[in-house]
Amino acid sequence: MPMDDWRMKLAKALKTVKDGTGELYQTTKINVDLGREQDNLKKIYYDIGKKVHEIYQYGGSLGKFFDEKYLEIKEVEEKIEALQKKMEELKKVRVCIHCGKEVESKAKFCPKCGSPMDDTVKEEKNTKETIKEEENRSPQLDIKVCPNCKAENQKDDKFCLSCGRTLV
Repeated sequence: MPMDDWRMKLAKALKTVKDGTGELYQTTKINVDLGREQDNLKKIYYDIGKKVHEIYQYGGSLGKFFDEKYLEIKEVEEKIEALQKKMEELKKVRVCIHCGKEVESKAKFCPKCGSPMDDTVKEEKNTKETIKEEENRSPQLDIKVCPNCKAENQKDDKFCLSCGRTLV
């Protein structure tokens, strides 16, 4: 019997590893693609800078080259944006456009810089029931409760994910 128990534990562990491998593979593949596109963008920027230097060094003028490079930049930027969105969806996070921090997808404000995560700031509507629910939760060591809206935040957050207020 002990041998069968050991085999069952091993089979369960292998299944867990197999299940996690798919997500790890997707994350790694997207990271590789994202890095490749960012390197393409750097090469295009280098080419533009080198050409501009040559043009100005010899008193030349700008023309078709820059039009083509601009279109290349736009194409690579679109690829980078699409890959970043895929990564955000896979990780269930968004990236703050102001400071670059990965933020939970439900967050309305960045916990690092306090910027709104939406283009428009939406007014929060906290009902008495919501506030009571938040107050009734047992306190945890790894969270900060916002004094304004009572939302739970991570202990390292400087700003509330729900209302954007400074956390103490």
